[in-house]
Amino acid sequence: MKLFYTPNSPYARIARVAIIELNLCERIETQKVIARDPNSDLLNYNPTGKVPTLATDDGFILSETRIICVYLNHLNPEMKLVADISHGFLQQLEGMTGGFIDGVAVWVRELRRPLREQSPGVIEFERMRALRILDYFEKISDKLDQTPKLAHITLASALGLEIRLLDLQWRQKYPKLAHWYDEFSKRPSMQVTIPEF
Repeated sequence: MKLFYTPNSPYARIARVAIIELNLCERIETQKVIARDPNSDLLNYNPTGKVPTLATDDGFILSETRIICVYLNHLNPEMKLVADISHGFLQQLEGMTGGFIDGVAVWVRELRRPLREQSPGVIEFERMRALRILDYFEKISDKLDQTPKLAHITLASALGLEIRLLDLQWRQKYPKLAHWYDEFSKRPSMQVTIPEF
C-alpha cells in the first residue's frame, strides 16, 4: 500500500497523521511527489494528480482525504478516528473543520497568484469565513480534547497554515483555541508531519 503526498499539503498531512495515529506505518509506504508536475509518478495512479492519493493492496486508488481516512480506519477499527452516526458532535466538528481547511486553502492559493490576478472579493470572503469559524471553535474549545480524531487532526492541520497566511493573526483573539492547538501540535504524529515551507 502506498500514500502519495506533498510535504506542504494540509490534506496530505491529515492522511499522514492518520497513518501514524492508527499504527499503520509498517503497512503503508509513503512517497513524496511534486504536485502539478506533468511527469509525476502520481499521474500513473491518479489522473487528477491530487494529494493525498492512496494506492491500496486490493487495487483501488483512493483520493480525497476523508475517503482515505475512512479506509485507513477500516484497517484498524479498534481506534475510532473517523466519526460515525453514533457521535453527532464529532460529525458536526468534521464538517466544520473540513469547511475551515477548504476555505483557508482557497485563501492561501489566491494569495499565491500574481497580485494583478488575485480576487479581493475571494480573499475577503474567505477571510470572513475563517473568522466566523474561528469564533465558533473558540466558543466550543472546552469540548475539544487531545484525542486524535479526524476532526481534531483536520483542525490542527488548518491552523498550522498560519505560517503561510500572515494575514490571519488568530492567536491573540482566540487564546483557548491557541492553547488547544499548541498542545495538540506536540503529538509525535504532528511533529513529524510539519510542513517544510
